[in-house]
Amino acid sequence: MVKRRQRVPKDVDVIDLTGPSCIHIRKGLDHGFLKKTGIDSSCFSCQDCSIVEKPTASTDCPSDEEEDETSQTPTIWMCLKCGHRGCGRNSEDKHAIKHYEKPRSDPHCLVLSLDTWSVWCYICDEDVQYSKTGQLAQLVTNIKKQALMKQEMMEGKENTEPQLKETQKKMVKKDSRMKESFTGVNKGQNAGGGASRSVSVRGLSNLGNTCFFNAVVQNLSQTHMLRQVINQVTAEQNTSLKILPGGSDLEPILVQLAPPGSLTVAMCQTINEIQETNKGVVTPKELFSQVCKKAVRFKGFQQQDSQELLRYLLDGMRAEEIKRVSSGISEALKQQGRDAEQCKKLVKEYERNGAPKTFVDQVFGGELTSTVMCQQCKTVHSPSPVQMANGDGDDLPTGVGSKYQQKKQKKQAKKQAKLERECTVSQLDPKQAFHTLASRAVPEKQECSVQSCLYQFTEVEMLTQNNCLQCFTCTKRQTSSKKSVYTEALKQMLISCPPTVLTLHLKRFQQMGYGVSKVNRHVLFPPILDLAPFCSVNCKGVSDGGRVLYSLYGVVEHSGTMRGGHYTAYVKARPSCPPPSSHNRVDVQDPGSLAGVWFHVSDSSVQPVSESKVQSSQAYLLFYERIS
Repeated sequence: MVKRRQRVPKDVDVIDLTGPSCIHIRKGLDHGFLKKTGIDSSCFSCQDCSIVEKPTASTDCPSDEEEDETSQTPTIWMCLKCGHRGCGRNSEDKHAIKHYEKPRSDPHCLVLSLDTWSVWCYICDEDVQYSKTGQLAQLVTNIKKQALMKQEMMEGKENTEPQLKETQKKMVKKDSRMKESFTGVNKGQNAGGGASRSVSVRGLSNLGNTCFFNAVVQNLSQTHMLRQVINQVTAEQNTSLKILPGGSDLEPILVQLAPPGSLTVAMCQTINEIQETNKGVVTPKELFSQVCKKAVRFKGFQQQDSQELLRYLLDGMRAEEIKRVSSGISEALKQQGRDAEQCKKLVKEYERNGAPKTFVDQVFGGELTSTVMCQQCKTVHSPSPVQMANGDGDDLPTGVGSKYQQKKQKKQAKKQAKLERECTVSQLDPKQAFHTLASRAVPEKQECSVQSCLYQFTEVEMLTQNNCLQCFTCTKRQTSSKKSVYTEALKQMLISCPPTVLTLHLKRFQQMGYGVSKVNRHVLFPPILDLAPFCSVNCKGVSDGGRVLYSLYGVVEHSGTMRGGHYTAYVKARPSCPPPSSHNRVDVQDPGSLAGVWFHVSDSSVQPVSESKVQSSQAYLLFYERIS
């Protein structure tokens, strides 16, 4: 019997885990060149371009067309046979390809990207997959270590160095209107205090496979509201907090908060260092160490996932803030003479009724509402997830079984009674069900964009068979049986409270048969995103007009493959920092309010780029800030 090979879509790159994908590794590789020549300070530039005479640059500011051409620095590729450095196929001269095409006895076909550290074979005309323990991996690791060491040494020198001066000139010419903002912090202002209008972008040292971490931190450092609120939290000394519970019998309580947690402090220090103009490359060692303490999965300097890192980082800081408030409430209750059992119960009640949002929730927190309508009785409500039937078992018989079963029955009965009460508070007008804040157009069949992804996520779906709804209204109406009634229903997830900062995670990795694969299809993402078509009609915090606009300011991109990929960041440095208030939105009609310059940051390397370059990136994470 012959087994058919599973067909794979063309836009999916499936990784073969059986061994190297290129048969030219042995002939195209030579360790000797690294010992003979080593890596010098000019390793990140094309050696052929440097010997060609260029015309003297004009002192006038470049036009928009000239600016776009000069801002996209071509990738430099190093030949792994002789160490030659040449500009890639996107450059005008294509010196790396010309070097390969020269007739030789041995092929010079393997080249290493000094931007993403991926290996390419010109003969195969594709990325090279290789073992982590083979000769190719050892050579790449040695080149990367030497190159980054030389780069850090150069970037750490005084500003009198010619190369650093040239970099500063390019940054100033990038947008002359923002010259004062990009040259540093205004005199008399503290770089870390949040009052500065500095829009500095600094490279981050790679601590060992920490590009996934660096790309996320770069985006967080350009999140204006996060910088402001975290500076407020860490700057306050002997903080007291008065909790005024609403809608309960709890008395107001004055709470003394402990200092912020170690992860929060490390995060604050790192993003402030990135904003300091007298810094070269920033080494985020302390922040990464604190992340590893909170989540041991990131220890060991292995390749990790940026999206998981972002979640663990934000959740870790949020947990520290919740603990600060909970401990403060507990101490205040103990001083009132409460015993341990009373304290434990009251702390939870104060947390539910009056405790303020953490700074993480203030910045990134939003709400989703799941609306469900029974197809039989047409009851519309927003149920708790536990109301959804799994269809994996019958109801337990009443009054029989072990003590454990009886205890479980009582607990289940209490839950059901509570859900019935919630159902009778939370019933919605059927006319308002499945209505969005703004009209929504059905995307084209082949469209692959953020809007089409959000449309699918918020599309009305039918709950049938094992996913049927446990309808309490239908259960109450029956007279012959006490069993719960499960019915078919319609369900829709909509945004009920938009966040100040929206982070979107695009699925790039999936399982294909027995292998691991990466989805390489390009997803279109707009510079200005309107969330109104995906918000509920009763959405909170939305003024009249029905527009919920967000402006893109950060992207995390994953290049390469599952086995040997690299994370980089695109960040938009903006000169102004709006105050941390949901009522003060940027005027989208004012072009100056959305001004900024895009940078591509690959660990310690920082390069200005055009917006078109950002739009063409293979986005993995997207960062948007609300502007209306």
